Amino acid sequence: MAGSDRSDARAAFERRLAYTYQLGLRAGAALDKRDELVASKREKLGALERDLHEADDLPMPRLARQLGLAREQVELLWAIVACSVDGRLVPFLEALGGAHARRGLSPSVYAMLAEVTDDSVARLAHWLATPNPLVADGLLVATEQASPAARAYVASSRLVSFLVGERHAIEPLRMASAPPELLHDARQAATVDAIAGALSRSDAAVIVIEGPMGSGRLTAATCAADTDLVVLDLARVATERIGELLIALRRESLLLGAIPALANADHALGDDRRDQRRMLGDFIDGLARLLFVTVTVPGADLGTTRPLVRIPWAVAETAQRAAMWERAVRSIGGATVAGEIDALAHRYRVGPAAIQRAVASVKLLYPAGAELGERELVEGLRHNIAEQLGGLAQRVDVTQAWEDLVIAEDTGDQIAALIGRIRHAHQVLDRWGYRRKIARGAGVAALFSGRPGTGKTMVAGLIAKELDLELYQVDLSKVVSKWVGETEKNLARVFDAAEEGHALLLFDEADALFGQRSSDMRGATDRYANLEVNYLLQRVEAFGGITILTTNMETAIDAALKRRLAAHIVFATPEEDERALLWRRHTTTGSAPIAADIDHAELARVFPNMSGANIRNAALSAAFLAAADGAAKITHDYLVRAARAEYRSMGHMVSDTAGVRTRRRL
Repeated sequence: MAGSDRSDARAAFERRLAYTYQLGLRAGAALDKRDELVASKREKLGALERDLHEADDLPMPRLARQLGLAREQVELLWAIVACSVDGRLVPFLEALGGAHARRGLSPSVYAMLAEVTDDSVARLAHWLATPNPLVADGLLVATEQASPAARAYVASSRLVSFLVGERHAIEPLRMASAPPELLHDARQAATVDAIAGALSRSDAAVIVIEGPMGSGRLTAATCAADTDLVVLDLARVATERIGELLIALRRESLLLGAIPALANADHALGDDRRDQRRMLGDFIDGLARLLFVTVTVPGADLGTTRPLVRIPWAVAETAQRAAMWERAVRSIGGATVAGEIDALAHRYRVGPAAIQRAVASVKLLYPAGAELGERELVEGLRHNIAEQLGGLAQRVDVTQAWEDLVIAEDTGDQIAALIGRIRHAHQVLDRWGYRRKIARGAGVAALFSGRPGTGKTMVAGLIAKELDLELYQVDLSKVVSKWVGETEKNLARVFDAAEEGHALLLFDEADALFGQRSSDMRGATDRYANLEVNYLLQRVEAFGGITILTTNMETAIDAALKRRLAAHIVFATPEEDERALLWRRHTTTGSAPIAADIDHAELARVFPNMSGANIRNAALSAAFLAAADGAAKITHDYLVRAARAEYRSMGHMVSDTAGVRTRRRL
């Protein structure tokens, strides 16, 4: 509300306090039976009453229009407000109604205060006692459960602040308005038109906008409705507060004359949250007016019996995303590096909210006026990704280098080709026009299969490091849920957050999630397992980022997933010469006291079934054995002892003399 409007509202509020105080003075004079004083007070009241006219755009007239209040109801409402905030009225109320009148204003005391002699007081008592938004939404509070005529009411602090002109939503609710400059692509503009079309055919519709978080869903709603929204984001509130906040949303939309919106409503749903689903459904059913709802999971059941209009919303195309980055950087006084924003917009398939948050973080990291390129802006994105993942995936620090990797030459060629595909996607897909040949997402999904310890997870980390990406390993124990729909919801959060921060997603032991679907469904468990795999396949295909899956059981992976892969790289057990090189690299650190007698080729020959991880474990164990013995050097015999122990732990038989050069004295 503008400053002048706020001052007008304050002036109207103060006039009402003065008027009600004069009512109290007149009532006091009447009790004192001093007719000449009563007459003078009536004259004063008449002068004040002529000055009580309120402009239509002031808070109380707007509220009266919203609720269809009669004049007598408005007068009672003003009196309750005045008696709630003006302590000078308490003695008059006590004189008229006794000590219990301190608790608030009742219709019976109001009748004496305002000298109401007709049956309107009975109508007012009935109106307050029956369900009405003022009481139901907590704007008026009954302080005692007496009969309707004797029931005392006080005005809430929110009603008082509204009447004095404070036009703002109460936290955690917020207002959403259309930005002055829109950057919608043709597809998004068509979606806004579709929403506007639905609104033109009904003023009490429930419009459900389905799309990723931060992609501009609420902005689309404000554009289509051409008015402000008051928003409750259910992804950011505690479960136990949902009931009270739904009441607050209904109240704020009433006071502010704004359309209510439930953002990320699917975060309050799920089979383990039946109470929240019922609460949400009852709220939507009882609202009986226009409501916007945004969800991240298409087809989310909102628990309502009202008809819904579901409208899909997509992240903006590359050109619009580049323009958003440019505008956001300019808004903080920065400058972009020529040629880097287009590549940034292609790599990071994020919406306006994620861009604004990233640039806000960058503003804290770099001085005003700094030239901001892809590296700096990516850093801003990464500062915000962990919060959205909510513990469902863990960031992995990559400490290895390519020099530590020993693999077959053809496997190395496949890894190089995969990196090239990711690095040059912008050129091939956008500049060369191959994007229109792709059915859905432009992301890259790769499967790494092979025995444990052959370097699958290590290569995923090296690829992330090579491409300057964060590596996040999905925590399956937190993602997979026994409740129907919860696994898909958790995975949606992971994919959405990774897409915004453009992290490389690693699904280790992916066969646990991407297992073969069953055609022989013997019960609900098989059916829901199939649904989870179906959802995963859709998300992997639509994902705009990079997904790497590792498995020790290639045959357990669903065949439909393999068709969606950009690469399937098989990590074989290392050959003898590769094992010798692994022994050399894992024993050499640059500072470890390595003896000159170590024969890496012999170790590779004597222990043929060891993978890179097994050799690493043995090399580390040998170092600890040498340290425990107080040895000056890590000798060949220490490595043999450690390798024999590792070999046995792998389940292999080893002779007492295998690899042993000298007997250890006990």
